Parts: sequence; C-alpha cells; structure tokens
Amino acid sequence: MYAKTLLVALFAASTASAAVINGRQNQNNNNNNNNNNNAAADFGNCVPTIDFQLGRAGRKADEGTFLPTDALVAQGQQDALNPNIITNRVCDQLTNVCDANDAAKALCEQAQALVQSLGTKDASTANAFNQALGF
Repeated sequence: MYAKTLLVALFAASTASAAVINGRQNQNNNNNNNNNNNAAADFGNCVPTIDFQLGRAGRKADEGTFLPTDALVAQGQQDALNPNIITNRVCDQLTNVCDANDAAKALCEQAQALVQSLGTKDASTANAFNQALGF
C-alpha cells in the first residue's frame, strides 16, 4: 500500500512540475510577443495607464474606483467603479487627443479585452491593463 501511495505521489509531482514548466514557457512566449507589439506602439502625447484607489473624493473610504493617470486622457472623465468604462476611455482618447499610432490602438484594444475577461475590480485589474500596454 505504501509503495502505491508513493508512486501516485511521485506521478502527481512530476505532472505538476511539467505543467509549471509548460506554463512558464507559454508565459515567456506571450511576454516576448507583447514586447514585440509594445515596441511598435507609439502612444503619442499620452501615457495610457489607469490606477485604482480607495476613497476618492465623493466616495466611501472602502469604495475603490478607476481613473486614467494621464491628465490629457482623464480630462473630463470621472472615476468609475467599472474598469471597463475607464479602459474604454483610454482607448478612445488614443484616437481623439493622443495622436497614437495604429499599433498602440490595437494594443489598447487587446488590453481592454484582457480587463473585460478578468472580471476583477481591484488594483490587480489596473496593473493587468498597464502591463498589457507595457507600463
């Protein structure tokens, strides 16, 4: 019985190790692809990042909201509980006021889709968007 348990444990450990190695290789490949996309992206006059903060003016102390960090992008935009509102604003402003190139706009759309797929509404959401853009 002990030998069977040991064999099962060893098999499980080797399977988990292989999955981790595969995951790291895929992540490295994705990072290389993102770095190549980022190199072609020119965000023009803007730094299209967002941030997440608790207790902004007019909000409860434990209420977290999103807002673009660049003044040009954020001009006229209020903070939002929904990160998709802010990522949409950032991507729109790349065309409207930032004079960004097509590669930057495409990269922003990918980052926007990432945020939407995450479904999170916290600091990790803002970090994921910013990292997807290379910031």
